[in-house]
Amino acid sequence: MNRGDRLLMWLPLALTAIGVVMVYSSSSILGITRYDDANYYLSKQVFRAVLGVIVMVAAARVDLRRLESLAPYLMVGAAVMLAIVVTVGKVSHGAARWLSFGFLTLQPTDLARLAMVVFLAWWLTRRDPAELGFVRGVLPPLGMLGVVAGLILLQPNLSSTALLGVTGLAMLYLAGARIRHLLIPVAAGGAVAALALMTHPYMMGRVKTFVLFLFGGELDGHGSGWQLDQSLIAIGSGGWFGRGIGGGLQKYLFLPEAHTDFIYSIMAEETGFLGSTLLLGLLAALAWRGLRATARAEDRFAYLLAGGLTIQIALYAIANLAVATGLAPTTGLPLPFVSYGGSALLANMAAVGLLYRVSAGNAADEAITRQRWSREVTA
Repeated sequence: MNRGDRLLMWLPLALTAIGVVMVYSSSSILGITRYDDANYYLSKQVFRAVLGVIVMVAAARVDLRRLESLAPYLMVGAAVMLAIVVTVGKVSHGAARWLSFGFLTLQPTDLARLAMVVFLAWWLTRRDPAELGFVRGVLPPLGMLGVVAGLILLQPNLSSTALLGVTGLAMLYLAGARIRHLLIPVAAGGAVAALALMTHPYMMGRVKTFVLFLFGGELDGHGSGWQLDQSLIAIGSGGWFGRGIGGGLQKYLFLPEAHTDFIYSIMAEETGFLGSTLLLGLLAALAWRGLRATARAEDRFAYLLAGGLTIQIALYAIANLAVATGLAPTTGLPLPFVSYGGSALLANMAAVGLLYRVSAGNAADEAITRQRWSREVTA
């Protein structure tokens, strides 16, 4: 344990602390409006942050061999929970994504994406896609990934489905799958995404708003582009140093979901360019240390596990930031460690705990001797 990369612990803790402050700042007005309590969201987030630290420490002490043996059961359990949430889940904003247990509301998608990374690492450790080829090496794990992704899509949750698919493809690539073999599922995924857009008008509306803004400079600030318009106003009004913590104006019910999907916008408004750049630097540093742990992993399972977890966290961060800045259609993806939420925070804290566990078993010179990032060029 003492040999692990301590930055893989300190960076998530710093991001979570920033998140607690920004959740309070961005949600106090909403808390007063809805619950007559400015501390409503803060108290919940503090509890989740404390629980997240416990989860992170517990994950950092996990026996990776034991985790590897449990991988199939974790995947089956995740699929069962997703099936339950599709049938009897709590509906909010037109989607069934939550299971309610009285005082606790759980989003199985966050647990499923973590379980899927563990499962794929287990599977690909035993079945090398480079040796087995497309039919025996690539299709089977893609089929199991497709089942879990399909259950998430039924909620419906296209953005999480897409990021899970990209994570799976990235892990196949890290495992040695040939790029030409990965182009086929990419094309299939594009077809599924197009079908989902055609059958869900609100998704198509978001995509149209994004396309018109990105390529035509058009933004319906009083209609479908309201969130993006308010987000850009928040970011632009922050200047170099911001309005000060608590001094933002967009959280006064102008920017919907200010404490979740658009918390970066509020931080940019209140801390300015310097504060928001610091946040980006912390996220980038976490991704770097995760990739460093991946490159130095002691065995194939640890290598694929660390790579999948790092890629997943980075993808969620990129997607959230792209939405807030108008570089992607509006989705419901949180900013890792910073946005308000329980399931996502716990899943991410467990992920960084596992990354620390992987780093604790690494040798200092393995990144060079193993040359993880080099790939053989076949004729």
